[in-house]
Amino acid sequence: MLVNHVTYSNMPEINQSSRKSVTAGQKGNEEKEERVSFSGQTGQEYSNYTNKALLKEDGKDQTTFPQFNVLSKYEKYFKVLNEHYAKVNEENKKFANPELHIHDKYFNKKSPYYVKGLTKKEREICENAELCVLRGEAPALCADDPVIRKNFGGCNMLVEGMEWNQEIRNEMNDAIHRALEENGIVIPENTELQFTVDPYDFLIRVSGVNAELASRIETALNQGENGYYLYEHISFCNPAEYGEEPLQYISGDKEKMVVYHLVNRVTGLDIRELENRDGKFYTPDGKDLWEVLKEKYKEMAEDGSVDASGLNSYAGAYRRVATVGWERTSDCNLAIGYKDGYLYDLDTSRGYGPGQTAWQDRVRSWYRGSQEEYLREREEELKREENAVDGFEMMVKKNEEYMRKTFGEGSAIASLKEVQLGSKIPVFLEVLERLKKEGMIVPLTDRVLNLHGESKVFQGFDFKA
Repeated sequence: MLVNHVTYSNMPEINQSSRKSVTAGQKGNEEKEERVSFSGQTGQEYSNYTNKALLKEDGKDQTTFPQFNVLSKYEKYFKVLNEHYAKVNEENKKFANPELHIHDKYFNKKSPYYVKGLTKKEREICENAELCVLRGEAPALCADDPVIRKNFGGCNMLVEGMEWNQEIRNEMNDAIHRALEENGIVIPENTELQFTVDPYDFLIRVSGVNAELASRIETALNQGENGYYLYEHISFCNPAEYGEEPLQYISGDKEKMVVYHLVNRVTGLDIRELENRDGKFYTPDGKDLWEVLKEKYKEMAEDGSVDASGLNSYAGAYRRVATVGWERTSDCNLAIGYKDGYLYDLDTSRGYGPGQTAWQDRVRSWYRGSQEEYLREREEELKREENAVDGFEMMVKKNEEYMRKTFGEGSAIASLKEVQLGSKIPVFLEVLERLKKEGMIVPLTDRVLNLHGESKVFQGFDFKA
């Protein structure tokens, strides 16, 4: 299982600090409390989520929303995987040919290191993971990895995503409550508010109360990058994977959002404010915006901050937006409800607010049932594989029978059964050496063969006439 949840935040970061935000009397980030994890995938530390206190001009702290990293929901799995395969890797490196040892360990039944009790799929997963670590790479997170099943009973992205969203929702509720309380804002009981976030400036706009109260709430919430993190959270809470997809998630021109942030991060310009005519955007000094983008992007590629060919992936979206025009399509705004201290999802029964979570128990129940079925099927598969004839051994036996018929019972082939299939020397090389000793073949040339990453020099042979 590879986890990849696509949202705005998954776009290639070019200049994250250029993202706009609105602050009210904000002087800077003075304090922060954070939960930190170490990523086995990137080798970097990052925050699971962070609550930063912004120091206002009056000297009081202003609570901001939790700033979370979606990867951290899988960090407990990465930690166990990395520790396990790092230990195994040290053992593998003790062998002259670690790659061959790893392969034999999982696919050669005659090897003294053969691991029993795994399905073919599990063997492939383990082999790939160990080879990755041997190459200096991180092992992939796979739900069927025996290490994951042993330590956690499996891993399911639907369950993990659901429970992660609920945890972040609870943190969001607490942060909003503190922000309102710190600003002396009291919202009348049973008042249904709606917070709408735009995909460009990530401003939170409030509706459902009078203009004066809405403005006060907006000022309290639009601190730091609150709007960005709220937008990202709403995006992650899209219930499409669970059978529903509210209209707001399929509405709006997503390419506009991509193009806006591309232009803003590379040039610092706001494309909404630029002239758009004849299928092109123009900078304030009259230059073709696309040509400016290419020039700026080339400079960034030369200093290694971006992939040199990355701009090409945006060309189609840019041309379409430039041709259609900025105002001709709708924006990808996202909205969420707020009532009596809790956020709730709009137009869905599969949400994370009060009265919206019954479906989560059904997902957990489904997962438990699917795991029980998986384990039954796994046991059946293990029995089938245990009773199946080993393909490699069958090949050796067929070659043995053919060569015995060809060269007779008294030849070197008669002792082929003594060859250790788990040997580091390939069987056919042992056979050739024995035939050479008996004078049945003669050397012709010396050449090099690459076998499992090693170079083996041996003599070429030809059979006597």
